[in-house]
Amino acid sequence: MHGLPHRGPSRRPRIAVTSERHPAAGSTEARYDRVRTTYARCVGEAGGVPVIVPTIGTDPDLIAAYLDAADGLLFSGGEDIHPSFYGEIVLAGCGPIDERRDLFEVALFRGALERGMPVLGICRGMQLIAVGMGGSLYQDLSYCPGADGIHAGGWQSQGAMPAVRLAAGSLLRRIVGTASLPVNCHHHQLVKGLGHGCRVSAVSADGMIEGIEVTGRPFVLGVHWHPERLADQDRCQMKLFEALVRAAAAYAQGGPSRPRSSKAMAGTHASPRPRTAKSRKIVHRKS
Repeated sequence: MHGLPHRGPSRRPRIAVTSERHPAAGSTEARYDRVRTTYARCVGEAGGVPVIVPTIGTDPDLIAAYLDAADGLLFSGGEDIHPSFYGEIVLAGCGPIDERRDLFEVALFRGALERGMPVLGICRGMQLIAVGMGGSLYQDLSYCPGADGIHAGGWQSQGAMPAVRLAAGSLLRRIVGTASLPVNCHHHQLVKGLGHGCRVSAVSADGMIEGIEVTGRPFVLGVHWHPERLADQDRCQMKLFEALVRAAAAYAQGGPSRPRSSKAMAGTHASPRPRTAKSRKIVHRKS
């Protein structure tokens, strides 16, 4: 954090990009933080400076230091969020979990929300926004009646691209400028319940939530697909990153909310602890 330049009119906005820890939990290998280059490339091409954020603890002063050094947040894809964060136990269909990452990113999200910092969530990142706002998830497509296999990439494996419908009047539709958008779905979980202040901004052909945003905020947006993998061939996908960078530039110049101190972050929303003490119990599905 030392030596970073002060905010100024000519500085490109810094976008903190979250990372995943590798290898998976339980491995005896040394772990390191990683993120796909496509996230950073899209931020850079949109006019921002991508800063990869390693997963650390949830000390409020350290979270505040990360947020002090950033103008916007991009939550990347990765593992499933532990169901305890939305009051459920782990079911058999739930995938790999990194609870340390969950704790860190929920604290980072809530700190950003308190400051009015722009946020873009992609795939897992959209799920994080939903859960961070008090919503819930279907732990697997098999638990959601009516969910199509397109969400796990079924159509893409045959060379097809499903389209999502963008809600009229939504931030997402204003950014993209179209009523529908071809996307690349690669997720096995779905948003089940919206948290307080969230609205649906995109739905798939089977009626499932593919985009959300937080009302009353200039820029808190989540998409369930991977625009960073499509930006080279679809200009509309690149618009998401350009919109994030524009919002971050406005924030850097004293936009919607001045940054708060670490003491302000230690309030009601700063605790990212799961809702239930029975978080590690596993229930296997009946056949």
